[in-house]
Amino acid sequence: MSKAKKHDWGLVAAGVLLVICALFFFLWPGITLVTITSIAGAAFLVAGVFDIVNYVRFRKTMHLSGWSILYGICDIVLGIMLLVQPLLFAAVIPWMCGAFFIAFGIVEIVNSGRAKKLGLSMGWLVFSGIVSVLCGLMFFFSPASLSIFLSVFLMMRGFSLIFYGWSVDKAMPKNG
Repeated sequence: MSKAKKHDWGLVAAGVLLVICALFFFLWPGITLVTITSIAGAAFLVAGVFDIVNYVRFRKTMHLSGWSILYGICDIVLGIMLLVQPLLFAAVIPWMCGAFFIAFGIVEIVNSGRAKKLGLSMGWLVFSGIVSVLCGLMFFFSPASLSIFLSVFLMMRGFSLIFYGWSVDKAMPKNG
């Protein structure tokens, strides 16, 4: 009798959306900051919703900390701000995103320790966290390169969500 693998397709879908956004920003860096702001707002909003759903569904089995829900709330708040006032936030989005990416990277590195305790590979999470921190720092030093570093961050974030969604079955308790 074979046991079907369980995956969180919501996280996988959110990850794929972020990867698509990353490719869009990388391939067409000349689009306006307002467009980037609006698209990034929608992507962060969707990712935040799935972060919170994931926290509620798996907080006990995956031993998720309160940082995980804060992470989802930050995604949602940032997404709403970017969608509601794209003109206002287009001018400051590099610095806002830089601060957020640094915080995100630190949380990802911290959460890699929890992944290891669950028997999951922590290498990708540490790598993703380091790249996120570096992208965040670059937003402060070179705000004009927003689309490139936003692409890198969204790509890393997307692959992380795909990893989380695909790995849910490994963190679930085995019955029988």
